[in-house]
Amino acid sequence: MIINIKRGDSFCSYDLDIQRNITVLELLHKIKEIDPTLSYRHMCRAGICGTCAVKVNGKNVLACKTRLDKFEDESIVLEPVDNAVVIKDLVVEHGYWFDKYKDIRVDFIPGKYDNFNFKSIENAKNCIACFICNSVCPVMPIDKDFGGPFAFARVYGFLEDDRNQNKDYAKLMKGVLNHCTHCKNCNYACPLAVMPEVLIKKMEDKLISAGLLQAPQNDLFFGF
Repeated sequence: MIINIKRGDSFCSYDLDIQRNITVLELLHKIKEIDPTLSYRHMCRAGICGTCAVKVNGKNVLACKTRLDKFEDESIVLEPVDNAVVIKDLVVEHGYWFDKYKDIRVDFIPGKYDNFNFKSIENAKNCIACFICNSVCPVMPIDKDFGGPFAFARVYGFLEDDRNQNKDYAKLMKGVLNHCTHCKNCNYACPLAVMPEVLIKKMEDKLISAGLLQAPQNDLFFGF
């Protein structure tokens, strides 16, 4: 099997005699044995830490949870995820995306509550910060003010938590929540079905109800 890995401005090819019943991460480990200079991230190997996100044949996936037999192509092309600054090979900078979250972060302030409905925030709490949602978002590379699906999904988990008395929805406007195009790329790409776009839509409705955001005038509204 031919594996082409983007390294800097060019691709490096590796020819390996391997079966397709292994994960992308296992493939990377095998290549690492041949070429110790190859850089990529991994940690838990169980789809929990979110560090091993890569692009395989054009699709953003978790390397540890994706098997090669999922791809019918004769060759495998590995690239760093999109919309990110590449540090080296398949390793990208996460700091920028975390900073986006910090800009709109809503602090948890314990308050009185009658019932705690975890189901209402379960999706948001399932986020593992793999940033695949940000990498497939068409808004992020062209709108530097946009917080991004990762940040908004995380904030949703705090704003909608029954135990949190801090309901500062106005802070969402700092990340121009309404610039989301609702393309649903993040919904389809998220490996844990967090459904960021769905959460963004719910928060938009809250902002509209509070008079902080103007309601769309027709069904063709795309957030701008």
